[in-house]
Amino acid sequence: MSTVATHSLPSRPFISHENLLFNYPDADVILRSRDSHEFHVHKIYIVHASPILGEKILTSPNPQPEPTPTISAERDVEGAVANALCMVQLPIEGAILFSLLTYIFQVPQVLPSTVRQVMELLSVAQMYKMDNVLTQIRNHIARQEPPFIREETAYLIYSLSLKHGLRTEALRAARRTLGILRFTINDLAKENRLDVMPGAFLHELWKYHQRVRSNLTIDLGEFKKSIVPTIPKCRSPTDLGLPCWLDAYISDIESACVPTLLDINDFYNALSMHLNEYVHGCHSCMYSLRSNIRELWKALTTVVYGSIVKVRITFFVLPQEPERLYRPSQISPFSLRGRGLRAKPDKLVKLPLYY
Repeated sequence: MSTVATHSLPSRPFISHENLLFNYPDADVILRSRDSHEFHVHKIYIVHASPILGEKILTSPNPQPEPTPTISAERDVEGAVANALCMVQLPIEGAILFSLLTYIFQVPQVLPSTVRQVMELLSVAQMYKMDNVLTQIRNHIARQEPPFIREETAYLIYSLSLKHGLRTEALRAARRTLGILRFTINDLAKENRLDVMPGAFLHELWKYHQRVRSNLTIDLGEFKKSIVPTIPKCRSPTDLGLPCWLDAYISDIESACVPTLLDINDFYNALSMHLNEYVHGCHSCMYSLRSNIRELWKALTTVVYGSIVKVRITFFVLPQEPERLYRPSQISPFSLRGRGLRAKPDKLVKLPLYY
């Protein structure tokens, strides 16, 4: 069985243009990147991985061997074989194509070294309908430390996801921004958010936050009403009948719209502070409520996360270029009009984004 000669892989994956090499000795197709890197591979693996690339390879004509100047018999044979290989030109950067091939062949999988390249890799796998490869890449990303989608990268990943039509990453990044983005001109400019994404994308993120907040308000309001009959009378109840500490804790989650505020230690601390307000404690909360506090916590977290999951976002597609979701020149910078952010995308189609 043939082996793959690749560049030396360090302990921490790194891709460099200078040492990209993928060369099967008995390869039957050459994949050529847009920056002129050539990868000698077996077409059968590519055909199985991608129906689109497979069709492109199978319909590409095999060139006839060209005569070469006679230097030696060995060199003549090597030149004839190389010239006879089918060459397929792809509009993919060499580093991205190399990384993609590591998820197709039995070699160590290599993620690109930057966020933008990782997003482009996901986009290419999706564009060529490589479902199994896309799953492998996402599983590889999920094992990264620190997490790939985190506070420092969420906005960039959200923008690039919309650009490339990556629905899963777009929604996950949007959820990660909950509670860490304030939509005022001064705050956005101070945090350099105006340069991270086009105005149309930023406007959609703002609307996503508004829908999450609205959902939380409705669902948590219903949750409060539903648990009143199950909770003993507190020494300091609200008008609704809830213990004041519990109502305040739920209201903080609702107003901040931050799912990361859900911490069971903070929940217990809120109860403890309430009990310490009285000399002899609040007996109903101290004895009756404490017995089912975990059930109450589980119900609250289910409502909050369920409320967030119900919210979707929208992405923009240029009909004439389905694989590219926007051109920078066609999306105007966002402006603040009235009470909300608005953008003027030109010739854009809005489609629902499901996850």
